[in-house]
Amino acid sequence: MSTVAAGRPADPDRRTYPRLLSVAGALFVAAIEVQRVVTGSERGWIAFVAFAAIAAWLLSSALPSRIPLAARLTLLGVALAGGSLVASATEVLGFAPAIAAILLLLSRPSLSIWWGCGAAVLSLLLMGVGALLRPVSAGLLLGLLAGLVIVVLVGLSRRQFRVGEEQTRLLLEQRIAVEHERAEVAALAERSRIARDIHDVLAHSLGGLVLQLDAVDALLDSGHVAEAAGRVRAARVLAGEGLDEARRAVDALRDPDAAADPAQAIEQLIATHRSLGAAAELRETGSPGALSPDATGALRRAAQEALSNARRHAPGMPTELSLDWTARDVALRATTALAPGASAPSPGGGRGLAGMSERMSALGGSATAGIRGSAFVVEARLPRSVPA
Repeated sequence: MSTVAAGRPADPDRRTYPRLLSVAGALFVAAIEVQRVVTGSERGWIAFVAFAAIAAWLLSSALPSRIPLAARLTLLGVALAGGSLVASATEVLGFAPAIAAILLLLSRPSLSIWWGCGAAVLSLLLMGVGALLRPVSAGLLLGLLAGLVIVVLVGLSRRQFRVGEEQTRLLLEQRIAVEHERAEVAALAERSRIARDIHDVLAHSLGGLVLQLDAVDALLDSGHVAEAAGRVRAARVLAGEGLDEARRAVDALRDPDAAADPAQAIEQLIATHRSLGAAAELRETGSPGALSPDATGALRRAAQEALSNARRHAPGMPTELSLDWTARDVALRATTALAPGASAPSPGGGRGLAGMSERMSALGGSATAGIRGSAFVVEARLPRSVPA
């Protein structure tokens, strides 16, 4: 589909090929009229009117499309009036400019259909006036009338075709716009997913590393080298866990259909949690099964958020995790006891819980977090069959 510089589709009435045909037709009719004048078969006033109509037809076809619409309509009006007036006197030859004008006025969707209908009525009246000025046979008049009807029908048919063509173009543009919006929504969703993964994979690991290294710095300043070495080893474990998380994320992208065991993934987190001196246990009930990498990753992130916040906000307090399987869904519950007088943790500064909820919602599940009694509880629930 051709387009103009502004990106809008070109006006069908400004296509080069139809205009060239119109110019060629005007020149051909003009040549025949010249021959008729030379051979003396045409009266002076008739030839003058015919040439004026042909000239107006030629100019309206040859002039650039940027000329004002009023000027183009004026030329078409001259072609219509002159061609209709001498249609019978020139034995239909002079009717050609009027035919071109009626076709253009009727077939152009940008003009009201009443322009074309009015042009047809005016042409009929002027043909009658021309027949009075120079009487002709009834057969010729009937032929002109039939020709006018055919021209009107052809013009309406072309108009309908162009309207359909324009509607098709608009539908195509709307479809492209919808596809573009879908692509933008998908891109935004992907950006949100990447942001959650960056938070879960990097923020937890790097945050833990910062805490461990701060402790190492403080221990070295106080001369506790042995304890500082232990903290360094713990930092090494956190760094390794972060690297493993990154590898698991890449594996999930490479093979999104591979099934995974959520309990095994959570046990790896618990092992890291214990290596840092914290206490945690996992209890699994129901009929366990494998989940998609996305679902397993979402449960793992929820457990990671709970354990990370337990180390940050409730150091030394135990965390109990349960993975409960039912016929329809699987639920993860992480309960961290709070020390007397301790404030409630804010998971991930607000980002962790928000990311957890977004991830669960995207997979058809839910996530909540809050104080229940003397413990902080994180719950996440997912259907066993995640909707596509």
